[in-house]
Amino acid sequence: MRQDKLRPLWRQYLSYSDALIYVVDSMDRDRIGVAREEFQAVVEDPLMLNSAILVLANKQDMKGSMKPPEVGQRLGLYDLRNRTSRVVGACALTGEGLHEGLGWLAATLKDAHAWGSAVRF
Repeated sequence: MRQDKLRPLWRQYLSYSDALIYVVDSMDRDRIGVAREEFQAVVEDPLMLNSAILVLANKQDMKGSMKPPEVGQRLGLYDLRNRTSRVVGACALTGEGLHEGLGWLAATLKDAHAWGSAVRF
């Protein structure tokens, strides 16, 4: 599903967010540049500077999909400084990777709130 019509609505939710879950179609090499632009626009927003970032590299069950490290690199995730982030391979059809990714995110947020700090470590 293309998100073109929903993108303008994203910003209104940023001030209420402690985390970003960004799902990427790991098979869509043609649009990874667009995914990067949108990702960078969100993570560079001042309201998101202290938010944890979970990238789900979807469609890992398909032959030829970009692996999680490649997705992170192509999004520019590894260029971000002082950000708590993780890329997890996932498959929406089977649920693979969701427990791992959401478990990491829950633990990250729990630790941050326990210390009474922003998520950034």
